[in-house]
Amino acid sequence: MKRMTLAVILMLFPLTALAGEKVSGTNFLVSETDNWQTGENSGYWVFEGTGVSHSPDSVFGTEAIECHGAGFWDESGTWGEGICLHGDGDDTRTSSWKRDQGKSVGHWKLLSGTGKYAGIAGQGTFRPTQLSGGRTVSEWEGEITLAE
Repeated sequence: MKRMTLAVILMLFPLTALAGEKVSGTNFLVSETDNWQTGENSGYWVFEGTGVSHSPDSVFGTEAIECHGAGFWDESGTWGEGICLHGDGDDTRTSSWKRDQGKSVGHWKLLSGTGKYAGIAGQGTFRPTQLSGGRTVSEWEGEITLAE
């Protein structure tokens, strides 16, 4: 019985060592968007935005963010995908994002990092809100793992 208990503990140990840190925050972007109508109630869009990402309870803190993307819109809403660049200087990370047709929540995934973010991994969800004046606020959450 002791061997079985030890085997179970040893099997679970790597899972706890790989467990990530829960993170959440808010992106505040000012963006420029171009739209082309593709039908009576549909179209294609391209955007780029810059601003600040605020995650006070995580390793990220407050940092610069730049996002780019493209997608479509119709009666069911807006969907698309793109990329965001977080931070500046030597400590940056790059993430992809995607929101599917008819969904209000999208998904993000970390692709790479430099400096203190080298080897970072993680993913999560986001919920964007379009405001007037080309402003976007996006609440996000997920889990990250920093390289040791």
